[in-house]
This record gives sequence, structure tokens and C-alpha cells, in this order.
Amino acid sequence: MRKKQTIFVALILLSLLIWVYKSSNKQYENIIIAITGNNHYIRNVVIKPNVSCHLNRLFVILVTSYVGHVELRSAHRRAMSAERLKSMNATRIFLLAKIPKKEKYITQEAINNESDIFGDLLQGDFTEDYRNLTHKHLMGLQWASTFCNTSFILKVDDDIVFNLNQTYNFITKIKDEKNLLIGYMLNNTLPRRSKQNKWYVTQEEYSGNIYPPYLSGWYYIMSSNIASLITREAPYHYQFWIDDIFVTGILSEFLGITLRHLPKDYWLEYYELLECCLKDMVMKSIQCEHVVGPNGGRNELIVEFNNALEKCKRKNCTIRSEHQSLKKVCINFRERTIFGDGKAVIQKVKL
Repeated sequence: MRKKQTIFVALILLSLLIWVYKSSNKQYENIIIAITGNNHYIRNVVIKPNVSCHLNRLFVILVTSYVGHVELRSAHRRAMSAERLKSMNATRIFLLAKIPKKEKYITQEAINNESDIFGDLLQGDFTEDYRNLTHKHLMGLQWASTFCNTSFILKVDDDIVFNLNQTYNFITKIKDEKNLLIGYMLNNTLPRRSKQNKWYVTQEEYSGNIYPPYLSGWYYIMSSNIASLITREAPYHYQFWIDDIFVTGILSEFLGITLRHLPKDYWLEYYELLECCLKDMVMKSIQCEHVVGPNGGRNELIVEFNNALEKCKRKNCTIRSEHQSLKKVCINFRERTIFGDGKAVIQKVKL
């Protein structure tokens, strides 16, 4: 009789526990994941990188890349060779997922060959999709913080152009800092509730009226210990699909991590400005003091930009004066926001 009572009480308690978790804002399946281990995001991978991660590294570059972006990955490698990264005590890993059925221009065999040649791919066992970007993001952070003996992680998107030398100089200056999470901070961002919007979010997905402060996933720098904290905590939470907001916003806020904003001149928010900065380096021998910007769909821009930076360094390019401000001299420049509404823009084009 006592044994039956014990079993009955145990079943009641278990049912109550399940009800509490299901009623909360956490996915039930994530609870099981969290209890069974802390390597959820790297437990099942299709391809593992073969880069030197066990050595002491100053930083690891994680490049979020769509599996079909072969040319973009090639551009990154040509702009910043593995040998050059090694000289800076750094390495690079491209984050991929499995090829979606709709993709007709890439095969897994081609990805396998790319991995055999370069050894810098980490491909997760999930399909490429906007809704899986959070998993890809966390996979990269968990891999780097688990298998790479590194102080910092630089996370970038594959369509972002950045100055490697300036990045290295900045990280060298802050190499003794701990608990660092720094990038382009976005505040007071509202959830998009229009179904026509690329970033449409339902009330069920996010019930709040405003997102917590977060960093743009274009480019941010994180201490390795912060990456460990975030990836250990993540399975206990509902996996919100907008990865930048979930990783650097929701989870960071929950963990009490302070976000920091990179210097204002660090960023060029619009690719037209980056093109102008490149043109001034090549045509006028004027330094480009900015470090990060989007490629505007031009894959080779990261190669051209870093080549121009090297030439400018050798030629001792002049410093840009105030009256030469890019926003004043770049005639193709037009204002937009990083986290846009995804609406069509009509503009005059000179043919």
C-alpha cells in the first residue's frame, strides 16, 4: 500500500512539473536537452572544421554563411588568407547548415570537397532556413568556446566587409578584458507585426512590445567565457528565431551581461558609403577610417576593400578631413536603417 502511495505521489509531482514547464515561455523539448548535456548545438554536425583551434588563439572568426554562398566564402579566404590569420594568432570557421530541397545550384559533394580543401567549415545537421539561424549562431559559439582555446570570438555575416588589421588592433588593445560583448547596439527596436514584413513576429513568438537592447549580428566581439555562458543557458529558453535578438539581447539580458557599443566611426551602415570609402583610397589616397560595412550584394567588395587598405598602408594615405566627410561627398548615399521594415524603395536611377 505504501509503495502504491509513493508511486502515486511521484506521478502527481511529475505531472505538476511538466505542466509548469509547458505553461511557461520555454519549449518543453529544450528542458530534456538541457538536462541531458551542455553540448546540444554541436552534438550532431555533418562536417567538422580541421583548423588549428587547440592552440592558444587571440580570436576566432565565426562567419555565418548560407551553404550556397561558395563565392562569398572564397572572397573571404582571398581577402584574409589562413596564413595571414595565423600571423595574427587567429583562425576562421564558416557556419553552414544542410542544403534545402529548393536549392538547385549546390550539392553536398561540392561542400564536402570545399571542406577537404580548406578545412574551415562547420556544417550543422539542420536545414538552411531563416528560422534556423538561431541554432546556427549558437552552434558556432558553442564550437568555438568548447574546442577552441581562444580569448575572443568575432562573429560576422558573410555579406559583411571588415578591416582585418583594424579588428586585430582593437582586439589587441582589449585583450585583457573579461566578460566582453561589444558591437553595434540597437535600442528600442519594436517587433514587426505586419505579415508582409520579412521580420514578422507573432505575439506567441514574442509577447513583449519592445525588444531588449541587442547587437547587430553583422559584426560583434565576444569573450569566450561569455559564449560559454550563453550556450549553456540557451536550451532552457524558447528558441526565438531572430538570432541577434535572442543571443545578444534576450539571453544576455537574462544573464545580466552588459552590452557595449563600438566607436561611432567604426561603422558604415550603408554599402554606398563603403564603395565611396574604397574609391577615395584608390583614387585619392585618402584613408578609410571605418572598419565595418555591408557589401551591397557585391561579393568581391571584401577583397577589393582589404587590398586597397594594404596599398594605402604602403602609400601612407592621408587622413580624411572634416569637409571630406563621406556623407557629404558620397552622392549615391541614402538613409536607411539596419533593422529595416523590408518595404520596397523607389528611387531614381541614372542609366
